[in-house]
Amino acid sequence: MNKGWGAAASLVLGTAVFGMTGCGGADAAAKPPAASPSDKPPSVTAAGKVYTDDLNALAWGGCPDDCDKDLNEIVANARALRKAMNADPAGATFWSPAYRLIDRIEEGRAKVQGDARWNRALILGPAHELNDWLSQHPTQ
Repeated sequence: MNKGWGAAASLVLGTAVFGMTGCGGADAAAKPPAASPSDKPPSVTAAGKVYTDDLNALAWGGCPDDCDKDLNEIVANARALRKAMNADPAGATFWSPAYRLIDRIEEGRAKVQGDARWNRALILGPAHELNDWLSQHPTQ
């Protein structure tokens, strides 16, 4: 059935009006959402402490047979540390060596899929290097 040009135009116009009014219009689109307190990254000191404590709890040679959960936690802590570094006033130049080590941790995690027994060093090696770097470059 052919309703003609007028019906098609009113459908398009109605959709456009609904889209603007149904979502709060242009004013809602212009305002960014307010950041919640949980969006704020931890301080580098706090994130570094969690990272170091968890890494030290997992001995280099004492990783259990199935340490996938532990490796994932190290990677997650390194990512949280990166977020804290991104928000830190010291800036990217200061944190560049740490960023490179975190990149290596993430690359290692990407390579360690499935059985991580034989190649966990791809994560733990740079993780311990990052731990050493953090101890040599303390923050506040």
